[in-house]
Amino acid sequence: MAGIFQKERLRPSQARTVADRRLGDAECLRKSGQNARANGAMYLGGIAIECLLKAKLMEKHRWLQGSVNLAHRSPEEQDLWRLCYREHDLEGILEQLPEVRPRLQNAYPDGRLAEMLASLAAEWTIYARYSPRTATMSEAVVFLGKVKEVKEWLK
Repeated sequence: MAGIFQKERLRPSQARTVADRRLGDAECLRKSGQNARANGAMYLGGIAIECLLKAKLMEKHRWLQGSVNLAHRSPEEQDLWRLCYREHDLEGILEQLPEVRPRLQNAYPDGRLAEMLASLAAEWTIYARYSPRTATMSEAVVFLGKVKEVKEWLK
């Protein structure tokens, strides 16, 4: 059995590689054109953004990159660790990265990148993997368009 199920800590560069791969997976599903594949495409697109944001979080708080004894960490640091390794809360991660939104806001005078990231963070949740509802491929195309545009500024 391949070791893809092995639990391991990623370095920020590895998280970025994973983001590229998940977006590639999402694109394969999108290219199928099948509405039945839209949920998977959108889910994987959100995972790509999550990986990029977590890479930024690990770079900002370098201690997150090593093994950590949480008993020796403050409650705030324990919350950061959980956000990085146990949760899938894009808005929560963004709250810990206040420098990201202004950078995206300044990228274009109309602020559309910051709005796209806010939209992605508000819309996407890990629970998409369990959704009995089906998105359309048109919705997936729009969602992945935002993901691709924002991704370039998060790298």
